[in-house]
Amino acid sequence: MTIETACVIGASFAGLLAARALADHARRVVLLERDVLTPGPVGHTSVPQGRHGHFLQPAALRKLEDWFPGFTDDAVARGAVLAPPGHHSLFSNSEPMADWDATLLTASRPFLEERIRSRVAAIPHVELRHGAAAGLRYRDRSVTGVVYQTGGSATERVLDTDLTVDAMGRGSSLVRWLERGGFPAPAVQRVPVGIGYTTALFRRSPDDLRPKVSCALDQFTPGADGQGLVAVAVYAIEGDRWQVVGVAYGRDRAEATVKDLRAVCAGLPEVFRRATAGEPLGEAEEYFYIDSRRRRIADLDRFPAGLVDIGDAVATYNPVHGIGMASAVNQASVLADSLAGRSGDFLRLREAVIDEAWAAAARLTLF
Repeated sequence: MTIETACVIGASFAGLLAARALADHARRVVLLERDVLTPGPVGHTSVPQGRHGHFLQPAALRKLEDWFPGFTDDAVARGAVLAPPGHHSLFSNSEPMADWDATLLTASRPFLEERIRSRVAAIPHVELRHGAAAGLRYRDRSVTGVVYQTGGSATERVLDTDLTVDAMGRGSSLVRWLERGGFPAPAVQRVPVGIGYTTALFRRSPDDLRPKVSCALDQFTPGADGQGLVAVAVYAIEGDRWQVVGVAYGRDRAEATVKDLRAVCAGLPEVFRRATAGEPLGEAEEYFYIDSRRRRIADLDRFPAGLVDIGDAVATYNPVHGIGMASAVNQASVLADSLAGRSGDFLRLREAVIDEAWAAAARLTLF
């Protein structure tokens, strides 16, 4: 299948992978991003969870290697940390658990996205364009263009497209845009979560630049009311830093500080004490996740042609499960297979991928 022009709205993780999948089948791919992306790792204002812990699981890492050969070596050379079996530790109430037989890549999300973005931007027929999408253009029940504004101007421009991908994330405007075009709005399923993150960065000591254990998780049995601290995770990331994340249920919890994280880690296994021993780099950051959401297209036959959605725009999961990035990779893989004719209709196959991840999230308690 050959596409003249494809537009991906949103240049975060899912959008970048969608652009890579499309690059093999479209003569022109435009990544439309509302945030100004300066050189180097930079977070999206629309992705507050991006300031907290992320890692690439084995299957996702293998797929990135397929799309971007040498990705892992390049990331490690620039400071990301590869954690093979034996280099990560799991605890339950501070008691050791069996190690996870997997190789992980740990780095901050802005770092991972910047490395992927640099590879995608290097593809000659892919353009990264700054602009805020404001709506869609339709003709004969198909999406034929993306309306956008740029540079703070109220003037609207239109990018004519053959295929449009909604990768706007959790705050996607697609439901409203579909209603404007006379299409039925997808139903939104919500699962209350109510979990808060507190994350701080610490400088690794000279003795810890190549840590034996580079990521660890300690899970705690919640209280009878299901509230309070449920996990602490530490990751060695780029810049010779430790990223330390405290996870707690309940919105009424007090805001945590760097001092609070250190106090919690003082009573945990040695890797947590070591991770918080160095110089703190900035203040602690917080993020509260209210609920998991899934947007279900009730009638695929009435969904406009020339339009697909992907990533957090379709479904978000309790972040303690570590499913989000892996799900985005799987969805982009399905898009690539569908465009290559190796599988059927993308939206129906994408629903199957989401079904699997959604069911997995319902079964899990933590990682």
